[in-house]
This record gives sequence, C-alpha cells and structure tokens, in this order.
Amino acid sequence: MYFSIIDNHKYWVVLSDGVVEKFIVELPTEILADEVAFQLQMAWNDGESWGENKMKKLIDPDGFQSDTKKAIIDSQNRNPEEQAQYNATMNAQLKEQEQNVRQQVLYLKK
Repeated sequence: MYFSIIDNHKYWVVLSDGVVEKFIVELPTEILADEVAFQLQMAWNDGESWGENKMKKLIDPDGFQSDTKKAIIDSQNRNPEEQAQYNATMNAQLKEQEQNVRQQVLYLKK
C-alpha cells in the first residue's frame, strides 16, 4: 500500500507491505505527496484487478467469455433511462472507491 506522510517537514510517499515500510520519494509539497500516493495506489489496485481478470480468463476461459458476453448483452438491452441509472450507479461506486483509497493513503496524517 502507498501512503503519504510528513517527516521532519519533508513530504514523503511510502510503500508498505504490512511488515516493512520504505520511503520511496520525497516531494516538495504535501498536496503533491498526497496525490502521488493516491495515483500510485489506484494504479496498484488497477493492476490487481487486471491480474484477477487475467487469472479468471486462464482458469476458466469459457466462463469468462460467458460472463463478458452476458455483460455486453445486458448493456445493449438497457433502455436510455436504465443506462443513465446504471451509469450513475457506476460513477457513484467509482467515487466511493476513490474516496476510500484517498482515506487509506492519508490514514497516518490523522
């Protein structure tokens, strides 16, 4: 996990695996350190998601294709109001996920 801290008036992005913490970059401002930690953590989460999907595809290619096909058909069959509602729900979930990541990134500053 990536997070940002202030140490002796220096702004750091830190990588932690739960056991060891490594200061990876010092930045000139707190806001920049927070944003870099957030973007690194979002990239890490995206990589985990990509890897999970890759493994699903390798382990059960027929099931993965079936799920993908079903999702595409469901999307095509939605009327405009349902699609707007679905988009709003997905955007809300994305914002909530981003807010959770921001809170994780800033947890040591409280």
